[in-house]
Amino acid sequence: MTRALSSLLQNEKEMVRNVFYSLLILSVLPSLILSQDDVFFTLSHVKARPLAMGGAYTSIDDDLAAVNFNPAAYFLKEREQEKKVTFFLNPVSPIVGGAKNQDMFRGSGSQIDDFFMSLSLLLKSVSVSIDPFQFGVLLGEQNLNLPETFQVGDFFTTQGYRQNHTHSIVGRLKLADRVSLGGAANFSVGSKLNAPFERHTDLGVSYGILLKPEEGLNIGVSFYNIPDTLKQSRFPLERIIDESVNIGISYRLFDDNTRFSVDLRNLGEEQEEVVREFHFGVEQVFLSQVALRAGYFRKDEGEDVFSWGVGLLNGASLFQKEVDENYSNYYLNYAFVYEKSSLTDRRWHFLTFVIRM
Repeated sequence: MTRALSSLLQNEKEMVRNVFYSLLILSVLPSLILSQDDVFFTLSHVKARPLAMGGAYTSIDDDLAAVNFNPAAYFLKEREQEKKVTFFLNPVSPIVGGAKNQDMFRGSGSQIDDFFMSLSLLLKSVSVSIDPFQFGVLLGEQNLNLPETFQVGDFFTTQGYRQNHTHSIVGRLKLADRVSLGGAANFSVGSKLNAPFERHTDLGVSYGILLKPEEGLNIGVSFYNIPDTLKQSRFPLERIIDESVNIGISYRLFDDNTRFSVDLRNLGEEQEEVVREFHFGVEQVFLSQVALRAGYFRKDEGEDVFSWGVGLLNGASLFQKEVDENYSNYYLNYAFVYEKSSLTDRRWHFLTFVIRM
């Protein structure tokens, strides 16, 4: 009894220490690298982890982030007796949205979309698992091709969100332990070229396959059909082109705490301007609660893009002794991307804060 109590107290002390260090790291990171010319995406999105890894994410199985890069990799770890319905909540965005609601609701919109957009500030996603299927809804993803009108330099901003976001419905079928298929329908909203407060609305789709030929090795393939009116919506940083095929390979090693990934962008796309690029990413996990990430790719135009980031507080193992290294749910994710250009350098900041329930 005494040993069990001592072990419990020790585990609680380690958890408190991990939480403290995680919050400390997150609090000092922005102050070290912010400048007046930076671009911020901190309101409502789940892209901090993949963008910190250079966008090399086609072969990485994940929950919400996988919806954007390969629906076949959409994965939620389920345990015995666990609920079949899972909710993902963001406790930060409702506060920001409420404080800056006048900015958020400027310009054109619709009542139905405004409802889902507002709901997404708190309820980021809902997933239903019916073996071998998983279905989910991902609400209010911020689009990255934000017009300069809305790039105001505030760490938390709501400007332009009403005119630039996407809602997605995703489904994944696990055919076998090593093969999965997936698809997603994406309802996208984007600013008009010469009138940023006006918007286009359209529907796009994406498909994917995920293969696991051996332990630790993933191979992913995805295809995107982006609406003609919003063809640039996935191009900044993600570098995804309409009607393109993307291929990715990732490998876990060193007790599954290290992951390397490589993506080949836009293989087979037939646009007038061919954009084919290699994207590289790496992630290293420490004590199951801190993940350090880095990435790189060289744009087809010859410009370099560097990225790094951190994930803190892994909810998949925070309160559990046994850890499943194949699945993580970091509550806090931050990414910094440095885009070197011949005209000017751009610095991007991404913050994802999502809790699984």
